[in-house]
Amino acid sequence: MDTIWKVNQERFIELVKTQAKYKALSILIDEAITDGDLAFKQKLPAQRWLADELNVTHGTVTRAYELAQKKGLVKAKLGAGTFVDVDNTTYVTEDLEVDFASSMQPKMGQQDILAQAMAELAQDNNALSQILTYSIDGIDKHKKTFSNWLTNKGIKNSDDLIFLQGAQQGVYSCLQILTEPGDLVLHETLCYPGFYRAAEASRLAMKGLTLTSEGLDLGELEAICKKYSPKVLYITPNNQNPTNVKYSQEQLDNILALSRRYQFFIIEDDVNYCLPNNWRLPLQQKAPDRVFYISSLSKYFAGGLRVGYVLVPVLFQQVLKQNIHSQCWMVSTMNFELASRFIQSDSYQYNQEKLAQELIYRQQAFKMLFDKYKLTARLGGLNIWLELPSHINMHQLSGLLLANNVKIRTADLFSAQSGSENNAIRISLGGPDRRGVFNKGIEIMDKVFKQLHNNNDVVI
Repeated sequence: MDTIWKVNQERFIELVKTQAKYKALSILIDEAITDGDLAFKQKLPAQRWLADELNVTHGTVTRAYELAQKKGLVKAKLGAGTFVDVDNTTYVTEDLEVDFASSMQPKMGQQDILAQAMAELAQDNNALSQILTYSIDGIDKHKKTFSNWLTNKGIKNSDDLIFLQGAQQGVYSCLQILTEPGDLVLHETLCYPGFYRAAEASRLAMKGLTLTSEGLDLGELEAICKKYSPKVLYITPNNQNPTNVKYSQEQLDNILALSRRYQFFIIEDDVNYCLPNNWRLPLQQKAPDRVFYISSLSKYFAGGLRVGYVLVPVLFQQVLKQNIHSQCWMVSTMNFELASRFIQSDSYQYNQEKLAQELIYRQQAFKMLFDKYKLTARLGGLNIWLELPSHINMHQLSGLLLANNVKIRTADLFSAQSGSENNAIRISLGGPDRRGVFNKGIEIMDKVFKQLHNNNDVVI
């Protein structure tokens, strides 16, 4: 395929204000591939020509092409040139399925980051020997890497973090060590379904608390504390799943005060993805003696890697380790070896920036759709929470969308009780890996909302 790429020089000038020129050029190549300006197997410009075009050295272009190849974007062929190695072609057919139900990141380079980490590991005999050996408490260098990473995010005193096979194990293990069968645990009235499974497996009584725009109904929380003496409160305060409510700081301070007054512990689940500007330090940093902080890479990188961690009050660290040990002997050190190789790398940081930009684009696309039909939604990171007007039933909407090969989640799936009073849906943005599939999903939802809108206008 011939070279027809018109380089965006203005964008290049903008990028070099914040990073080295070769990195800026590799980003330019990546963006051109994503936007369709560079097609699969298309040849990139000759290095000397591009150097003259951008007024940079030939070495700068060489390093940019090498970096793009490390990212899995291009492939160099000896004597032939450098060619695009990413097929972004989307074949939109009538039976194309669009997954707006699964809360996960679109795959936009994570495969290449993981492949690079695996290639490096394959050449490191010492690391291979370590991960093939039993390490009940994990490998020290992995803990140091993760602790440094958390410190760079602003989280202090993370040296004692405990690794998990995903955050779900952390939820279950915390409930196991904090409660006895029959104890009462509190949760948001709509919350992560995995919490219900863990509480049921632990034979616990559950009670949901009303959510407001600020967080929990504090009056309701205190009344229940006075009457029932709950052992645990489970919350997702940074970006509530599924409603995207972000707890106010005042709300969190009041919850912490009630925790001390009524002697219940707090499980703070911070797994749900937040855009970089919306994330804040965990409540655990204010009360390391009361709060069990759980997070993972599932919603930031990939769920299949099963890399989670928990920060636990000092008095409970040993008993939690023993509980995890009783379930799986030890977490997979290979997973943490791979994660340790990329979480502080430039490629991971760029991947996170790219994912954030894509999610902002997808949020805005849905906002335009909802504005068109005068619907009000709460935008979060990976998810959108849409409360429906009375004339649109969530199950009717879900059925219509499913008939058009689009999957979403209805509010009742996040409730411990059947027959949820909430008439709402959760839309997850990351299911479609490619922009073309995502846009097709938007088109289908537009068609379905138009059909429902027109039906509502009919007067008999």
